[in-house]
Amino acid sequence: MNKEQLESVIERKTEQLSREVVIISPEDNLPFDIQAEWLTQLLSTMYVEHGITKRRDSLLQDIARGNCRLWFAVKGEKPIGSAALVKQSDGSVEVGRAVSLENGAGGLLMLLAAQHHMMNAESPLVAEVRISDGFGGVPSGEATQVVCFRHLGLIPQATVPAFNHGNPNRQEMFIFSSSKLIPSGLPAFFPDDMAGFNLLTEIAVPMSKESFDEGLEIKQGRSSRLTNWTLAEKQPFSVILPDKSGVKFELVVKESEKYSQFTLIPMSANPNNTMAILESLDMGFIPCGFDRNRDKDGFPVILLGKLKKGTLLAPIKIVSGVLDPSVVKAIQNIDQKFRNA
Repeated sequence: MNKEQLESVIERKTEQLSREVVIISPEDNLPFDIQAEWLTQLLSTMYVEHGITKRRDSLLQDIARGNCRLWFAVKGEKPIGSAALVKQSDGSVEVGRAVSLENGAGGLLMLLAAQHHMMNAESPLVAEVRISDGFGGVPSGEATQVVCFRHLGLIPQATVPAFNHGNPNRQEMFIFSSSKLIPSGLPAFFPDDMAGFNLLTEIAVPMSKESFDEGLEIKQGRSSRLTNWTLAEKQPFSVILPDKSGVKFELVVKESEKYSQFTLIPMSANPNNTMAILESLDMGFIPCGFDRNRDKDGFPVILLGKLKKGTLLAPIKIVSGVLDPSVVKAIQNIDQKFRNA
C-alpha cells in the first residue's frame, strides 16, 4: 500500500474510534516502566500467558534502548490497545505486540506504527501474522490479517506454528511476512529423493511463490553424507542447525524439545545440504516456506518445523480474499501436515 492509501485508512479508522480514546505514541515520552507495565498487562489480559510477559526485564531494556517503540490506546486512564515497532537482528523492523480490548483500537495502532516506519526508514517492515481462530477465550487473528495483508500489503513467506498463548497453553499458527520480496540469487537445491522433493515443491514452494523477486529456480542433487546438528536457540522456540562438531539428529531434537514445543530448522538450500534437508523430512520436519533472507552465499533458506508430539495446536481461520487462493491452499496443507504428524 502506498502512503496516501495508508493515510486514508488511518483517517477512516480514527473517525470510527470512540472520542474517549486517546492515542499515545513514542513521541509522547511515556516513562519506560509504565510502557512495560501497560504492555505486559494488555498481553496478559488478552492471551493469559504470553512469551513477552515472562521476560519483563528484557522488555524494559528493549524499550529503554529504542529497540521496541510502543503505541497505546488509552480510555479512562487505562490502556485498551497496543502496537509496537521492534528492531530485528537482520535490520528489518517488526510491527507487532498488537492487542485490542476495544474494536478498532489495535488495528489503528498497527497502522500508525507502520506509517511511522514507512515515513522514517527504508528497511523492510515484517510481521508474524496470527491466523488462529478464536479458541479457549483468545479471539481470532482475523483483524491482524486484514491490517497486514489488505491494508499494508505484506507478502507471505512461511506458515509456522511458532508461538504459544493462552490457557490451556497451545501453539498457534503464524504467517511470517515482509514488505520486501526475497531478492534474486542462486537456485534452491532440493534432494533427488522423489518423496522429499515432492513434499517440498507441493508445500513450501506454493507457500512462498509470491515472495521471490524473480521467481525461484529449483535444482536437484544429493550431498555425500549426513551431518551432525547443534541447538542454536532455545527461546521463543528452539532452533537447530547443521554443525559438524554437533550431535546426531535424534539427540538434538530431544534436547530442543526440553525447552520448546516447537523446533525450527532454517536450512540453506545449497548443494551441500540436500542430505540434511532429506534427513529433516525423514525425521518428521515439515516444510513451512522460506526465510525472508538468503544465506551469505545467495542461496534461499528453507524453513522446516516440528511440533513436539502431543502438543495442542489451535485451529486456524483465514480471512477470505486477503491472500491468493493458491497461498491459502498451501497454508491449509502445512496446517494439516502439523496436525497429522
